[in-house]
Parts: sequence; C-alpha cells; structure tokens
Amino acid sequence: MAKINYPPLNMHFAVHFHSKTLSNDVSFQSVQGLQARIIENEGKKQVKYDNLVLKRAYQPDSNLVAWCMDAINNNIKQATNLTVNLLNADHEIISGWQIEKALPVAWGVEELHAQDTKILIETVELEYQRFKVLNNKGEVIAPFKLSPIKLPFIPILKKPKL
Repeated sequence: MAKINYPPLNMHFAVHFHSKTLSNDVSFQSVQGLQARIIENEGKKQVKYDNLVLKRAYQPDSNLVAWCMDAINNNIKQATNLTVNLLNADHEIISGWQIEKALPVAWGVEELHAQDTKILIETVELEYQRFKVLNNKGEVIAPFKLSPIKLPFIPILKKPKL
C-alpha cells in the first residue's frame, strides 16, 4: 500500500542545543521567529532574521535559565548553535532549521496570578546570525552554497563590410 503524504503538523517538534550544558533543554511549548526577510539599508540589500522565541513550562534549575541570566545580567556572551526539528507521528525528522550563533536577549515568565491554576510559562528570546533549512537527513538544503558561475566564452564577431 502506498504511503500517503499529509502536510506536516506544527505541533510535533524538538529543540536541540549544540552545547553540553544545554543539551537537556529540549522540550518547548512553542517556537517562533523562523523567518528571514530582505531589507534595504542605504541602498544595500541584506537579510534580516527575526529573533527566535522559545516558550515552555518554567524550569528554575535549568541551565538554560542560567545561560540567559549570565548573558543578560553579567554580559557573558556565549553563543551557541541549535537545531529545531519538525517531526512526524513516528517521531522521525521531516525537516529542520539549524540556528547559528544564538545569544539570549530576553528572558521572563508570565504573570503570577493568585486566581489562576495554569502552568507558569517562561519565554526565552534569542538573536542569531542566520539559519539554514535542513532535510530529513539533516543535510542543508537552503541556502545553497554559491559557487562562481563560469559562463562560456562567446567571441564577438565583427560585422562583414558591405
């Protein structure tokens, strides 16, 4: 029987920090900011990436919180790479995004409220240099590595004199 390919769902994903101290911080409620856009600045076009926003249940003893607080309060900037993988129902990678040189720029928790019984959510905001799109094998599919284009030599022919 042929396998039916359904469009991927946005609810099944995993975040992996490429750092030994942050390797246990993988479960998040949401990920936002996987967006690149072209902007023009003084006549030059450049790519601008939105900040990455990660949300999850608050974990006070997490190394992620310590990393964010060191960057924000102590100006200790230790960039790290991370990968966001989109998964299918069998927990297999469908696609992914490799985030390069991420640094914390904001951290916080939701409002504390005496009449609410919701899980306390923490938000981590990261700026990053760029991201690459990965296929299901973890290979980069975009952006393509550009190589110099070699055009064939076409001689200019002189017009014959009449």
